[in-house]
Amino acid sequence: MRISRMRERNGFFMKKRIGGLLVAIAVLLAAAGCKEGASVPESSGMEKGMPSPVSSVQPDYQDGTLTYSNLAGDQSRREVEEILLAAGIPEKYVDMLFLWVNDFNQCMSKCETFHLIDGFVTEDIPVVDYGDYYPMSTTWFKTNQRKYGDVLCRIAAFLLMQDQITAKALIEEELWECWQDTQWLCSDNDAISNNPLIDFDQKQQSLYYTVYNPVTITPGCPAEEMAACISEEWQRRGISFAEGRVSLITIWTQYEAQTAAAHAAVLVQDGDAYLLLEKTNPQSPYQATRFSTVEQVKQYMYESIHIEDVRYDMETGTYIVMENDRML
Repeated sequence: MRISRMRERNGFFMKKRIGGLLVAIAVLLAAAGCKEGASVPESSGMEKGMPSPVSSVQPDYQDGTLTYSNLAGDQSRREVEEILLAAGIPEKYVDMLFLWVNDFNQCMSKCETFHLIDGFVTEDIPVVDYGDYYPMSTTWFKTNQRKYGDVLCRIAAFLLMQDQITAKALIEEELWECWQDTQWLCSDNDAISNNPLIDFDQKQQSLYYTVYNPVTITPGCPAEEMAACISEEWQRRGISFAEGRVSLITIWTQYEAQTAAAHAAVLVQDGDAYLLLEKTNPQSPYQATRFSTVEQVKQYMYESIHIEDVRYDMETGTYIVMENDRML
């Protein structure tokens, strides 16, 4: 059984750096004899000792704090659903997203590394630490007997953004960087091909891989050159974004002579504030987070990468954050 990458947002290169641990996980999960069709546990909701809920109306989200929810309760789901629909995202996509959210929350509610947050809470942290990959992977594959990976961040973001993106020069299927385990988007292909809740047709997949296929760069190039390479390549692919209240947020990392979107999220303007919606990693929670400014969103994206680098004793390389087709 093929295991998804250790942490999706660090991209393909993390799998190379911690390949030994991944092999150990694969052996453990294969020995467990995973089978489909297992029952899933009930969602536990908010646990005792967790931060207190905050009002859904909060005019200012301070630097150094995080106001977020894992959409584990009806109120927070309704609130986010209303924001997405009001921003013009089609109802069928919103319904599909919450089908994925509910499936994850039921399946992973008893994972030992995190507690799912019901309503919106505020904590004095720059980013949520959901813990190490190993317990999450064990809960997903072994405890719940899933033979396939869960929805990735890029898949969740694309679901909501797909009608806002146009690509005039689609990449041919054989050139999608997803067919081999050493390619950037191999985990995407695994989830899209095998997860029964993901139903992207050929047209959707062609757009998906045209948007996310990696871009060639000069190894070790600075951020500005990375952004220029992405912009030039997206122009060749004819990629453009509709103007509106919804945008695609991506953070791009380097590996050798390529850069790709190691993490993706959807940003929605909600009055004078912003809502960022993301699947934080393949086997870690969905998260809706409130911000006052786009600059706060940018800083949060950097922090979300940095926490993984610290956890796995990796050197933080060159990253850029993009909103649609422009660097933040």
